[in-house]
Amino acid sequence: MHGDLTAMREPAQAFLRDVESRPGSPEAGVAHRAYGVTQWFTGNFSEARSHLERALAIFDPEQDRDLAFRFGQDVGVSAMVYLAIVLWPLGEVDRARELADATAKRIAELGHLATSTYGLMHSAMFEIIGRNVDRAAPLAKALSSVAHEHGITLWIAFGAFLEAWVELRSGSPEIGLLNMRRAAALLQQDGVGAFQPLVRTALAEAEAQNGETEAALATLEQALKDFDRTGQQWFDAEIYRTLGDILLEKNPADPAPAEDAFLTAIAIAQPQKARSFELRATLSLARLYRATGRPADAHAVLAPALEGFAPTPAMPEIVEAELLLAGLA
Repeated sequence: MHGDLTAMREPAQAFLRDVESRPGSPEAGVAHRAYGVTQWFTGNFSEARSHLERALAIFDPEQDRDLAFRFGQDVGVSAMVYLAIVLWPLGEVDRARELADATAKRIAELGHLATSTYGLMHSAMFEIIGRNVDRAAPLAKALSSVAHEHGITLWIAFGAFLEAWVELRSGSPEIGLLNMRRAAALLQQDGVGAFQPLVRTALAEAEAQNGETEAALATLEQALKDFDRTGQQWFDAEIYRTLGDILLEKNPADPAPAEDAFLTAIAIAQPQKARSFELRATLSLARLYRATGRPADAHAVLAPALEGFAPTPAMPEIVEAELLLAGLA
């Protein structure tokens, strides 16, 4: 939760070593889940996927119900929701959606407070990554309600952020920005490092949306410095894409800085195999090329990024990219 990669990596690796002699045990499932989350943190989505799938394969929904009390939350919920968060960037958006739905179902079945708050927060973060306001809104509201009812400070702070994001996306930018800043301050006060890349990016988007362009750029610049230091790189491609969007909005007459940011986002996403993040950045770059009289370049970058994707409600950018590509052709 503090976002300290060095401190989290050592016990995660030790946990895996400790369960080598019992590869099918419930504890092994917990170890693979913990190590998978650590790999996700660094942006190693493929390795994260492998360990999270292993955790799910080991997990027995009935036999392992007690793990929620021994390890803080239900392992099935934690493994499913993180696997969804990992699979969405990898381009497997429909399977990610199925896992998110399965997570919600298991949360309801268990009725375990710690699992509910953990699952609601992470499920809402999954929806924010996919920019799904309609699905994020009830999750944010439910998390805030439970967190306030039981006085759980950490989840109150996350609930405040989630509700602020919904406000921003629902057409209340000024109120959303004010509440976003309050939520970001609460999370910082609690020493929360997890999901900070998403929080900072959302804050920068809110600032830009309210005309505070310089503040938005400063927020992203500081975020990139902080995450380069901590090793939290799972959202770097999205940070650079957002940076490009803001730079282009600031000075459309000089698109070169925005182009560099989009190209950097793509260069980060490709080795991470984060195809969904790559498509988003490429879509922004293709739009820039089209607007600046470079349709051939737009087509050349967008066509390979779109290859293999099929239209799905879980990712509307696919249809947007298809329409743009058809127009360029």
